[in-house]
Amino acid sequence: MTKGYEDRPIVLVTREEPEPVSQAVRLAGGEAVEIPLLVTRWLDFEIPEGRTLEDYEWVAFTSVRALQAIAKRASPAGWSWPPQVACAAVGNRTAHELQAQGWMPQCVSDEASASGLVDCLKARGVGGARVLFPCSAIAQPTFAKGMRDAGAHVDVVPVYTTETPWTRSPQEKSRLATRIAEALEHGCVPTCASPSAARALVEIARTAKVFERLQRIPVVVIGPTTGRAVAALGLQSVDAGGRSLACLARKAVEIGRARKN
Repeated sequence: MTKGYEDRPIVLVTREEPEPVSQAVRLAGGEAVEIPLLVTRWLDFEIPEGRTLEDYEWVAFTSVRALQAIAKRASPAGWSWPPQVACAAVGNRTAHELQAQGWMPQCVSDEASASGLVDCLKARGVGGARVLFPCSAIAQPTFAKGMRDAGAHVDVVPVYTTETPWTRSPQEKSRLATRIAEALEHGCVPTCASPSAARALVEIARTAKVFERLQRIPVVVIGPTTGRAVAALGLQSVDAGGRSLACLARKAVEIGRARKN
């Protein structure tokens, strides 16, 4: 751990791109320890029946990764970019990435969740609309089910997946196990933004033989889906109190500060 931070709450950041959470942790008066437990693997994909993006009324994004996959595929596939089709985004971060691509979202959910995006689109009227949903291969069925219940025709296209760093590099497991053990020994408050991250955290903690220590520490999560996954794994789940990464960071710092007192 960095010297001079002994009195600051220490937060374990497990995201693949940790800096947004780490920055929020520092702004809240804590110290971030970055140990990413997931990596992205891009998938080969095609849009069903030879369609293009502009054959849809809506293209819906619940993650920046899905947008990145579609953007990378556009030129090789001969799609116009940005396409002349309405797009929908879950939360501000995904919306900002769409805008950076020159693709202005017509629907942005206030709540950064799949169910929030469903509600946003339903308010626009999607009965009979054809919706393309590029997503993670391990995405929950929430969005597609909600859209179909609203009368939309949804094509679900997995464009990426996430896996642990040790899936393809087994030597990483012992290295990360050592780092996790050290972080927990120093009183880190873990954070998880997805069920996959929670499962990876438990797996590496068991490898490091510190799972029982992990069980004694609150794990700060975003959203009820991740919260349920953390609880099912035998850990203490504490909701961030909001769906943003800043909320995640602030809650973890708050808990870390309380644990020090």
